Amino acid sequence: MIHKTRIGSGGKVHYWAAGDGEECIMFTHGATMDHGMFHEQVEYFSKSYKVITWDVPAHGLSRPYEGFSLQDSADELIGILNNEGITKAHLVGQSMGGYIVQIAALRHPDRILTLTSLGSSPIQPSYYSAMDNWLLSITPPLLMLYPYNYLIKTIAKQIALRKSAQEYAIQTLAGLTKREIAAIMEKVYTGVQEYKEDFHLPLPILIVCGDADRSGKVRAYSNQWAERESRELFIVPNAAHNANMDNPEGFNEILARFLEKTRN
Repeated sequence: MIHKTRIGSGGKVHYWAAGDGEECIMFTHGATMDHGMFHEQVEYFSKSYKVITWDVPAHGLSRPYEGFSLQDSADELIGILNNEGITKAHLVGQSMGGYIVQIAALRHPDRILTLTSLGSSPIQPSYYSAMDNWLLSITPPLLMLYPYNYLIKTIAKQIALRKSAQEYAIQTLAGLTKREIAAIMEKVYTGVQEYKEDFHLPLPILIVCGDADRSGKVRAYSNQWAERESRELFIVPNAAHNANMDNPEGFNEILARFLEKTRN
């Protein structure tokens, strides 16, 4: 992969590119993770596509970064596509990344070919009850109460089943302080709260989650989203929240079929 950077609105943003296919897939990671979570997707899809991964602002090498938000991150995503001269791309977002790619598609619908939500949920407000919003709002301060080592190990075990995926999560989380982890989670919550009205994205959307995903109500939100908008929903077997790492073969096959179908 070729490591590149661009100067964003709040700091330097790092991204990586591989492959030279006619179409581009851009992968966006979840909160507190980094571009490394898509290693096996890069290896698989760069044979047929141009593939881009990146460290979202305030994550990985894209630190320090002033003014991190979901909305700003969506603009940085489009900025990377501009840097690469890509007019349209397939977007894949995991967890927080799913919110970012939805916002990018909402703001720049002409730039997006397809959208894949992995272990994420819709940002339309009607999906969330008052209790849901309250529970999300108290999560960041609750994180500050946990001992640091216990916190990162607990998060890693919750989001991944595979030992190598858990080890990756611990290593990535260990690059952040407890205060940074809580701040990122707060920005995710407040970013979703920006949207007061429902909307419909007029493009193909694939919804994917692991069969053992226990992160919040991801499974329930995914089912509701698929049913309400008649979207494709696939459950990755033997996988938790970071399903693409727990079962890369299963996820890659699901995504490859979806993308191939949109070409026809």
